[in-house]
Amino acid sequence: MGEMPIEVARAAIERFAGADVPAQERLREVIPSTMGEPLLYTYFDELLEFCRTRHLPLNLTTNGTFPGKWGTEQGMERLIDACSDIKVSCMAFDSATFDEMMPGFSFERWRDNVCRLVGFGRGSVTLQVTVHKKLVAKVPEILAWAESIDIARIKWNLPVFISGGQELRTRYGVDAATVRELREFLSPRGEGSLFFDGVAQDGCTMFKDEIWILPDGSEEFCPNPERRFGDRNAAGATCGSCVLLKPFA
Repeated sequence: MGEMPIEVARAAIERFAGADVPAQERLREVIPSTMGEPLLYTYFDELLEFCRTRHLPLNLTTNGTFPGKWGTEQGMERLIDACSDIKVSCMAFDSATFDEMMPGFSFERWRDNVCRLVGFGRGSVTLQVTVHKKLVAKVPEILAWAESIDIARIKWNLPVFISGGQELRTRYGVDAATVRELREFLSPRGEGSLFFDGVAQDGCTMFKDEIWILPDGSEEFCPNPERRFGDRNAAGATCGSCVLLKPFA
């Protein structure tokens, strides 16, 4: 969909964070969400500074590569201080699967980056795990590792498949029985889409507190990828059968 001009980002933030906006409706944080790595956004530095001057924290989700200056001690420290939370995606927990999911980057470097980030001893760092078929067996190991480096929060998310993605669903989809087992195992510390109840009615308000700004400046109140990138006429594009709520095979 192209890269969002920084002017569009600034205008959206000003619109929802301005002094004339009622306090209960005012923007509380900015989530730099892209279809790629937010830290590669050409204007990320400007966005960070723009939000800082308005006392708005960022809620960042990163794949853990920390490219360029963001991988330096100074860069990581700046992110820690500017963000309400840094969610580091975890899509694999062994070298072979990691190479499949994130070619060009190593599992050991990813782990080292997470440890360095947590090592600052402040801020909020969350592990955001995509629980696909090739990762399920690693769940206990991920739990133990997160505890060993003092990560207090883990979000467990299921992969989402849109229409036309049957091959990927077959390769990475998690069946309903496994989902139930995972929920039972993780329920004492469960968070994330793995624990969605899978039931939604028309007019779903799951994302009622979010506003999604597209690169052209238009607004959406639903991030359903089937609506944006798949088939708007498919069942998964509707609230009752939303692919975000019913992602497992």
